[in-house]
Amino acid sequence: MSTSRDKILITGAGGMLGSYTDFGIQTTRDTLNVEDLAQVRVVFAKHKPSVIFHFAAATNLVECEKDPPGTYRANAVGTYNVALAAREVGAKLVYVSTSAVFDGKKEAPYVENDIPNPQNHYGHSKYMGELVVLGMLPDAIVARTCWMFGGGPDKDHKFIANILKQLEKSKIDVIGGKRGSPTYGKDFVETLVDLVEKGERGVFHVGNEGAPTRVDIAREIVKIAGAKTEIVEADAAVFEKQYPGAGARGNESIASTKITLRPWQEALQEYIGTEWKGLIK
Repeated sequence: MSTSRDKILITGAGGMLGSYTDFGIQTTRDTLNVEDLAQVRVVFAKHKPSVIFHFAAATNLVECEKDPPGTYRANAVGTYNVALAAREVGAKLVYVSTSAVFDGKKEAPYVENDIPNPQNHYGHSKYMGELVVLGMLPDAIVARTCWMFGGGPDKDHKFIANILKQLEKSKIDVIGGKRGSPTYGKDFVETLVDLVEKGERGVFHVGNEGAPTRVDIAREIVKIAGAKTEIVEADAAVFEKQYPGAGARGNESIASTKITLRPWQEALQEYIGTEWKGLIK
């Protein structure tokens, strides 16, 4: 599919992934509330995009479990609105989903044809979005990802940023056990563009290669930063007891039978070396 990047409309461009979209029609919640179908239709009709990157979503796992109605409005209803308006203007939709659509019981990384079985409101809401998109738009792309990082100090409020901001400590406790697929937002966005340009459709697992635990990631951060901080593995049961549902899943890692991204260590080193350069104490 040949498309100009100028004709790609991005929802949720104010978030982490928006840091890597220096192209297209940028919309944020202030200019496009995806929960408002009338507004979505007006914006899409005005810009007439050929492709839509649907990044807008509720992604804070703890907050999603605290507010199920808000979670489903953002991730399920909002996605329906975007899909409907995309169909009306004839645009190709690229929907960002998550490994949370799986139950975490598989010992190996999840691949595209594994059967979803979400265990919390966040996972359910994103899977509902998948069903809507694939049911309404046969040409759409669903890109599942896991443990996203990126955005630098201003937009990264997740695990990796949290560790980077604590490197002056002598010791950091990190919950271990679960495995995931750290995914650099820059690599993720570049992959989406590549999939669109190749005319792909269907479900893709998009994550940097590898399946580390958070303890593994924290220790790699210490190594890259040249810090002396000790990473101590903490009991995951404490988090799971405090946030039931949010911590209920086991294995979160993904792999693809279709595409390959660079190893997570290489991506992490670039991220820290460029977007956090000079900011690590």
